[in-house]
Amino acid sequence: MKPVPEIKSEDARFSRALDILREGLGETYSAAVLHVRLGGQVVVEASIGLFAPGEPVIDAGAIFDLASLTKLYTGTALLVLNDRRALALDDPVVSICPDLDGPDVRRRKMTIRHLLTHASGLPAHVNFRDEVGAAAVIARVCATPLIAAPGDAVLYSDLGFMLAGDIVARVSGLPLHAAISTLVTGPLGARETRYLPDADASARIVCTEDDLWRGRLLRGEVHDENCWAMGGVAGHAGLFGPAADVAALGEVYRTHGESAAGRVISRAIAMLAVREHAAGDHERRGLGWALKADDAHSCGQRFSASSFGHTGYTGTSLWVDPDRELTVAFLTNRVHLTRDGASILRARGRLHDAIADSVDRISR
Repeated sequence: MKPVPEIKSEDARFSRALDILREGLGETYSAAVLHVRLGGQVVVEASIGLFAPGEPVIDAGAIFDLASLTKLYTGTALLVLNDRRALALDDPVVSICPDLDGPDVRRRKMTIRHLLTHASGLPAHVNFRDEVGAAAVIARVCATPLIAAPGDAVLYSDLGFMLAGDIVARVSGLPLHAAISTLVTGPLGARETRYLPDADASARIVCTEDDLWRGRLLRGEVHDENCWAMGGVAGHAGLFGPAADVAALGEVYRTHGESAAGRVISRAIAMLAVREHAAGDHERRGLGWALKADDAHSCGQRFSASSFGHTGYTGTSLWVDPDRELTVAFLTNRVHLTRDGASILRARGRLHDAIADSVDRISR
């Protein structure tokens, strides 16, 4: 028998979403947390599954490898630096990372905005896992040939956000982990979101994958191999955190820069970030954010066209529907069961559709 989710909310109007959460256990993930806010209020906080095989059932404060949700924090750090006039969105990347320059003169046209909108021309992924240290990996990124001219195409790129993280560190004058804490998670009040979680947090961290390459069950150790090669701290991956912290970041953009702990970014830049800056086939991009482009998105069919969000390879996601004043953080460890993305895509779509339907019934 599947364990019943721990439900801190008594709101039975979201029962269909909780049924879908239960259905995914053992089929799509071995652990998951769902955190839903409506108008800023927590209406659902539920958890299901185990921290690791043979361990206790998780609670809603469980910590997950956030994978590519890290990009949202890196993007926010760049926007904070923009607010502080330490950089501008249309600054050339080579003006900050001169190693990017080379015989291909197109590289000189790459801007910070191109990195944030996945329009840099860099490829989606290159395996750098055999490099040692962040400097070596960034050097490889800078030497990677472009596959398109900056601004010509939208192609989701980890490499672009590796560079974005390097820019955050260079401009702030801080190591990336300290910069993200100082510029984003600290002002956000997200004290449990961090790189390289320490041993004291290990009991609250959900396992990710039984990794054949590293020969061990990953728990508190970053899943992304390029980030691992960089020492566990990168602009594209590496953060660990709980669902409530993730939802708090979504709320900052829903409320135009405010958090419960105070203002994180300016109203103008928060609004600008969730507008369309680049588009491609089935792709619309804000500044760091994916914008809903069609009903095949991971937020399902029912979320409004103004919705924005992001996903992470380990099975994490954050989606915000500003029309409904709705924020949904859904964290899972889907790679613990399979790297096939079809199951988590279906589960996310069904879950977000059920939540949207419940919200619409509430508002009638």
